[in-house]
Amino acid sequence: MVKWQYASVDLSVDSTTVSATTVWFLGVIVTTTMSAHDCEIKDGTTVVLVIPSGSAIGTTYSLEGVVFSTSLVVDPHNDATGRITVIYKASA
Repeated sequence: MVKWQYASVDLSVDSTTVSATTVWFLGVIVTTTMSAHDCEIKDGTTVVLVIPSGSAIGTTYSLEGVVFSTSLVVDPHNDATGRITVIYKASA
């Protein structure tokens, strides 16, 4: 049985590949308040979810069961700050 995993992502890093393989996406939790910059969650280069700027600690964004077929990438604005936790699991 494939288990859910998480990755803590620092939004001051320009782009973070959470997984370079196919994954099931559960969602995102904001763990450090975000700056005044949006953050894109991408399947490869395709934007699937945009987390709005200024999102507060504890805010969640769920797309339970969406398959990211290429890769799971967090791509914040270049001047962004904050931290999010991405929850996903590898495709079986």
